[in-house]
Order: sequence, then C-alpha cells, then structure tokens
Amino acid sequence: MTSKTTLLLAGLLAAWIASCNSGIERTSYRGGNDYFPLLEGRVLSYRQTIEGETKDYTMSLHYIGGRAWKVYEAKIEGLAFGGLEFNSNGVVVEATSQFSYTSLEPRDEVSAFRQVWLDTGAREDSLWYDAAPGTESVFAGYQSVTVPAGSFENCMMIIATPVAEIKDSIEARHARGKSSDVLYQKELEVWNWSTVRWFAQGVGLVKEEIGPPGGVSIRRELLAVTSEGHGFVDSLHLPNTDEE
Repeated sequence: MTSKTTLLLAGLLAAWIASCNSGIERTSYRGGNDYFPLLEGRVLSYRQTIEGETKDYTMSLHYIGGRAWKVYEAKIEGLAFGGLEFNSNGVVVEATSQFSYTSLEPRDEVSAFRQVWLDTGAREDSLWYDAAPGTESVFAGYQSVTVPAGSFENCMMIIATPVAEIKDSIEARHARGKSSDVLYQKELEVWNWSTVRWFAQGVGLVKEEIGPPGGVSIRRELLAVTSEGHGFVDSLHLPNTDEE
C-alpha cells in the first residue's frame, strides 16, 4: 500500500469519526421511542382518581413480537382496563384497547379501538385522525408536569377529542333499536369527553386526564417507574437534523 493511499484512508476515517461525533447522542429504544419507551419487563405504577376516589395499579410490559412494528402487551394489575396492547415503529406508538370512551358497546360488536397515543415525528399543532375510536388528536406542545413520581420538564402534550360524527352514530344506532335506552343515555353523557396525555422523555406516560369539555372526571398520575425493563441500545449517534 502506497503512502498516498494510506494517507487517503486515514483522512476518510478521520472524516467519518468527525461526522459521527457531530451528531446527537441519545438513547435508542428498540421498542417505542424517547417519549414512550417500550421495554421488556418495564413496570410503571399509577394512581387513578375518579370523583375523589383513588386506586393504585401497575402496568407491566411484555414484548410479544414484531420487527418493523414491535408489539407489547400491557398487563394491568389491580385495575380493570380491558385488554391493552402497544404497537410501535419507533416513531409512532399506537394503543389497542377493548374500551373506548366514545362507545360503551362490548368489543364483540365494535372492532378493537386502535388509537395513536404518540407521534414523535409530528409538528406542534398538527392533527391525526383515528377511525376505530372516532377521535382526532393534536400535538399541543410541551409542558412541565408535576405528579407523585416527581417533576418533568418539556412533556409532550397530546389531546384526543371525539369527532362530531360519533354523536350522530350513537343516535342512529338507538333509532334503529341497536342500543337500549340506558346505554343510549350513558353514551350521550360521555361521547364528547376528551383525553389529555403528557409524556416525559425517557419515562413515558406521566399523566392522563379524561372528561367533558372544561372538566376532569378521571385522572391518572405516575407514582414510580417500578422496574426500568430492558431492550435498548445505550447510545446512538444520529445526524443533526434540527432545522435552523
């Protein structure tokens, strides 16, 4: 190998190292993303408050498969949530549940309620629509949040609200005799409830508020990250894509 070739290879290597070092170093999660890490065996403890009554519960994550989209089963201990499953491609985190506040029908009559909880690729004030629950979500910006687990800066705030057609669907179903008078009245009470969620970087969901416009009927707050879980790359250099 000639000295010129050696110098050229050394220069290319130095340039490559410099380009790597100029990037952003951050934790890269194999499941979920920076604001909603989905890790095998991760356990989060929460407190739910409904009309002044509180109840504590834990949510543990278990990886059940997937490559491009990784799927995690969430086991809820001490609280009846129904089935809950998370799907993530590293940017978007979707939650599939058996229960939706926009419909009180059992799952065998309504398809699984899949909703995008978080999209870290979205710009502030951008919207997305979820057809299964009939909701429209907005990335409302960043806020500081204090919960029993501590204070968290720059939390992503996501607000999900039902679209107006949900009420039309409830009324049409009742008119066709597909829902009882009791179910009809209950659905009218909750059809316009919004859900506000705050996600902290490196932690996940730290707070959730559900209720009618201007009110909060259900509040959930993070008590602790009981178990960190595993399944992440400690650090990764990424190109700096911040726009000036």
